[in-house]
Amino acid sequence: MSKKAAVLAAVVLAAAQMVWAQSVVTVSTTSGEQQRGARLGAPELRLTLREAVTVALQHNISLEVSRLSLASSRQSFLAATGIFDPVARLEFNEASSTTRATNQLIGADVNVAKRRQLNLGLTQVLPPGTTLGVSWNNSRSETNSQFYFINPAYDSSLGLTLTQPLLRGFGTDVNRTFIEVARREHDISRLEFERLVIGIVQSVEDAYWNLVYARENLEVARTSLTLALDLLEQTRTRVRIGTSAPIDIVQSEATVAAREQDIIVAENAVEAAADNLKFLMGFENPEDWRSVIVPVDTLEVGIEPVDVEEAIRTAMAQRLEVKQRLLGEEISRLGVVAAHNATRPRLDLVASYGLTGASGTYRNPQTGQVISQGWSDALEQIVDRDYDRWSAGVQLSVPLGNTEARASLAQRRFALAQARQQLAALRQTIVAEVRGAVRNLDAGAKSIAAAAKARELAERNLDAEQKKFANGMSTNFQVLKIQEDLAAALARELQALVLYRKNLVALKVATGTLLASTGVKLADEAQAREPHTFLSDVNWLRYGRWSSEAEAEASPATPAGAGER
Repeated sequence: MSKKAAVLAAVVLAAAQMVWAQSVVTVSTTSGEQQRGARLGAPELRLTLREAVTVALQHNISLEVSRLSLASSRQSFLAATGIFDPVARLEFNEASSTTRATNQLIGADVNVAKRRQLNLGLTQVLPPGTTLGVSWNNSRSETNSQFYFINPAYDSSLGLTLTQPLLRGFGTDVNRTFIEVARREHDISRLEFERLVIGIVQSVEDAYWNLVYARENLEVARTSLTLALDLLEQTRTRVRIGTSAPIDIVQSEATVAAREQDIIVAENAVEAAADNLKFLMGFENPEDWRSVIVPVDTLEVGIEPVDVEEAIRTAMAQRLEVKQRLLGEEISRLGVVAAHNATRPRLDLVASYGLTGASGTYRNPQTGQVISQGWSDALEQIVDRDYDRWSAGVQLSVPLGNTEARASLAQRRFALAQARQQLAALRQTIVAEVRGAVRNLDAGAKSIAAAAKARELAERNLDAEQKKFANGMSTNFQVLKIQEDLAAALARELQALVLYRKNLVALKVATGTLLASTGVKLADEAQAREPHTFLSDVNWLRYGRWSSEAEAEASPATPAGAGER
């Protein structure tokens, strides 16, 4: 690494130390803020576990991919709110026709008619299902027919329309179904992002302890080689003075060669464990991958008993999977209410009110007098409300059979029942996972004590055997075997410590407390503001408020005969 690169890496690490010194590691859910391309490595990178987790949460690429998915679900929610966006309409057209007369009623041998239209409109859908419309229509028509008293003629009208579903299509809960589903799907995506953060923290911790184990195991292999070399030197001395057979040298040399091979395997394991940790930490620059990571934290850990029942209660309250399942159940419940509404007949209240105006060039057929008026006169008639029109009524449409809607309702009922069963199965799985995690932790604590005792006895046994060998009371083969036993005992103790660390992390994951225990907190992006919330909280406008059957079908109790109707 160049001097400039080393200085840059030192600056990055110094800045990271300021973050690591804080009590809380904040992870943003906003995309586009992740640090990319920064130099993270150094010739020797000394890392605590907390520092490794912090770097990973700042630079892991999988997190940014998940942030983009979260941003996409946010836009899906905003898109669902577009159902209540007002729609403006503008129409302009001009037409002309020339028609040969076929009878005297045409008013001209060759009828020429011209027409020009300009129409404006605005339509708005409200959460109760109400459709409001306002339209302003204007036209100018001209013809050579002698039978038209007003020619050219200007027509203008202003109209208001209202359509209110009274059965199918009624209810804020029905018409806001897609919005509420999208909102909950966004919440599920947010929980999925948090699950990914938990997975990364767990993976980094496991990778960190794997690296610690690999480096410690390498030291065990080097110690074993040192012991074998010492024994080889002692054996050569004994052969020179005639107290050992020359064949013992061959045996010792073979053991040294085997332990040198063990060191090669252990060194490769260290490199592999370090690369895995670098990958999780988001290393991208090839220079950074040459860094030698030196873990600072040790494997020693305080062992404390765990209350299984309290751990299960904590898991039920904290596990993100439970929260996701509950949101999924809410989505299914919304679907049942909407599907039930779709089985109702369509009964709509339809009302309209309008004002009209007409003007143009008027020719009195008896006196021949010509009165010329323009478009403004037609507008004035509207303003003065000279000519009005209104209508009101109901429209009833009853589907015969309604097979599709009934089948869809049955499917929604089954989906809701399935969601509830899946939630029950998840809770059962969580109980098993927590009990298993606690059991593994207890077994790991016992394994550490047993492994430490076995290592201590192996050390004492080797010390005794070496003394016997020095006094000629043991063989070269026996000492080598006990050396191997000690190496195996050291490896088992390391494995027990690493496994306990991993089991401790697994228990925190099983109880949903990993992020809190490691000081990791998510910083959520500002909540997407829904643009149309009017009338959404009025309880009596909900379809479920008026339909006890729909409420019963969406209640926590699974309906009997979900497929029957």
